[in-house]
Amino acid sequence: MSSQQPTGVHVEPRDLFRMYLDGDHGRLTEQLLLVLDYLNRTTYLELDDANRAGLIQFVKTFLTLFTQPDYIIPEQHVHTFVSLNELISNLVAMTPFKTTDGFLDLLRYQPSNLAKILTLYSARNRARFDRRSFFDAHPHLAAMWWCRFCSLYKNGLVQEDVCQHMAEHLAYHDERMMLTQDVAEAYFGSTYVDTTSDRHVKPFLNAVVRRSTRLTCDNRPNPRKIAVISDLWSPTHSVYRNYYKYLESLRGKFHLTYFHCLRNENLDTGLFDEVHRLEFKDLTLDVGPLRANDFAVVYFPDVGMSLTSIMLANYRLAPIQICSLGHSVSTWGADIDYFVSGVETELPEVPERNYSERLVLLPGMGVIHNLPNYQPTGRTKSVPEVVINLPSSGQKLNAAYLRTLGKLIDRLQRPARLRFFPAVLDAANSYLPFVSAVREALGGRSVMLEIMPFLRYPEYMAYMEEGDLTLDTYHFGGCNVAADSLFIRKPFVAWQGDKWYNRISSAMLRRAGLDELICNGEAEYLNTAQRLIHDDKWRDALTARLRATDLHGTVFSEAEAGSFRRTIEYLIANHDRIKTEPGRKPIRML
Repeated sequence: MSSQQPTGVHVEPRDLFRMYLDGDHGRLTEQLLLVLDYLNRTTYLELDDANRAGLIQFVKTFLTLFTQPDYIIPEQHVHTFVSLNELISNLVAMTPFKTTDGFLDLLRYQPSNLAKILTLYSARNRARFDRRSFFDAHPHLAAMWWCRFCSLYKNGLVQEDVCQHMAEHLAYHDERMMLTQDVAEAYFGSTYVDTTSDRHVKPFLNAVVRRSTRLTCDNRPNPRKIAVISDLWSPTHSVYRNYYKYLESLRGKFHLTYFHCLRNENLDTGLFDEVHRLEFKDLTLDVGPLRANDFAVVYFPDVGMSLTSIMLANYRLAPIQICSLGHSVSTWGADIDYFVSGVETELPEVPERNYSERLVLLPGMGVIHNLPNYQPTGRTKSVPEVVINLPSSGQKLNAAYLRTLGKLIDRLQRPARLRFFPAVLDAANSYLPFVSAVREALGGRSVMLEIMPFLRYPEYMAYMEEGDLTLDTYHFGGCNVAADSLFIRKPFVAWQGDKWYNRISSAMLRRAGLDELICNGEAEYLNTAQRLIHDDKWRDALTARLRATDLHGTVFSEAEAGSFRRTIEYLIANHDRIKTEPGRKPIRML
């Protein structure tokens, strides 16, 4: 996906209207899709006057022609248009139209309007339609749209109305829902909408997977054999950074077989005795290498972050199936026996309330942070303001958190620069709508807003070095961004909650001896951040303490990596007994 500045959209409206008037809907459709494909592959980082005019002209022309009653989408292109729902919503958000509401109102009263409505109806719309009627008309197309609708979690949750519409959407569970390529958009994205939606939507989607595809394995377990299933085992990915040392502790003790579904990816397979790529095409997963197996354990580091992980986590592949915090929330009903976490990070009382799986608590945080692959340069800021790092990805920046940031900005009595690193906004032209929404929420105040485009890791870390401090997000906090900030010795303000994903940064601060930067509630968060911004002596003292702290022996300690191996050995030896135990109290491997 390119994030270079595009050369512009060059469309001659008269040619498109001539195709429409001539009834050449096939050629018109192909021309529209050519432009949309270009805009899907190339992300605008800014809009000069010429590019803005070109984009507005195309969007206006597209929406006008697309909503004509006698324009018929050729059947072979219907699914393509619906799949572009996210892109079209983003493009319209970059124009004075902002949403497709007016055009949806036109479509509402037209015959044969389903595909057009599903193409234009997104979480940005204030208009509402009866979702059940979509499934009544075309269950497969409606299922595809239901998942694509959720794609705006990546950049839209900074708007309150998008959050509300997304929660409303996720609450609708149609019994005719079926498996689509985009199920992970809802499964993964639901966690960021609010603190409860995932708990209700995941059981629904797990049931959809099991109903749509079935697998029966001939398993003859060998207690020394373990399968690892992940599409994310790449040195640059957070999953690899957090779980490499755990898996390394198994090497030599167990025969490790790695399964993935990717082609030509930068995967590190050095830990594994065998590697198999599962063919995945058109929702058909070739599970031949798994159908007859001798694994005692299947380990999923990151259920929910890919479609294949969701599908395979709903099959019974081995007697013992385990997941961990790659996506740091419960599967809420997949065929997983145990969820592995850490005692330092989970709630001290009744932590199992956050999991459908049997919770297993290791000593430590439930992750072993690899040292960041970065050599600090000592880079200093070139601007006079206090620079506040906000490195969490776009989906973690929601409307409620932006309201908190607005309150903080209103308290500031010195020049400040908020530097956002929203990361994954280099697809479907997600960047500029996010920038616009953040500026609308926080603008008009005496603070500089700097929203960085997608950066490679060394560039991102170099900019982070310029910062004076780092702020965590809420309700979904940071993990690796906290590790990054502490690694370059930047004080990090954490807002502690009641789930692993908003407790991990606090656990890291405790290890670093910076308990005073752990906040419980918005008031503490605002007070601590305000003081850290204004009190240079206090901030310098905290920075000096960080520089003097042995982070290798605390935050980045590998001392507890072996607890993962001991846990696997314990579960293999005791699984049959554990299954018969009453209650769901955590298994504490301490």
